[in-house]
Amino acid sequence: MDRLIKLGCTLLLSGGLFISSPPILAEAPVSQTYTGEVGVIGGSVARSAFTLAVVKREPKEAITKLTTKDHHVYYFTEFKGMAGQTVRHRWLYDGQVMSEVSFDVGASRWRVWSSKTLLTESTGTWKVEVVNSLDQVVWSDELEYVAAE
Repeated sequence: MDRLIKLGCTLLLSGGLFISSPPILAEAPVSQTYTGEVGVIGGSVARSAFTLAVVKREPKEAITKLTTKDHHVYYFTEFKGMAGQTVRHRWLYDGQVMSEVSFDVGASRWRVWSSKTLLTESTGTWKVEVVNSLDQVVWSDELEYVAAE
């Protein structure tokens, strides 16, 4: 009986320590800005990128600037350790939310992307925030949309 009590206390304490410990977030090699911790739900953004195409679930080429000769852009994100969570890509222009796209993360490594067709007159800074189930911004990237020469 004492062994069961000790085991239960050990599991309880271990679980408590895990929940209170902040997650370790990996550097995303092509991402621009990390804006916060994921929180008690865990996991991380492993990679992210703006790109002109996603081929075989991978961004073709990471970009930070787009000209008005191209109107369609994708935002790619790879998550690690976030299975079972719902995350969102929140697209912002001039601080205004232009759209949000939700994803259900189905495995410990999960890749998603959303896209936006930009209007020629919407030049300036576009931002995508990655938002977790607790409505926390856990990652963000910016893209400069400039007039073609």
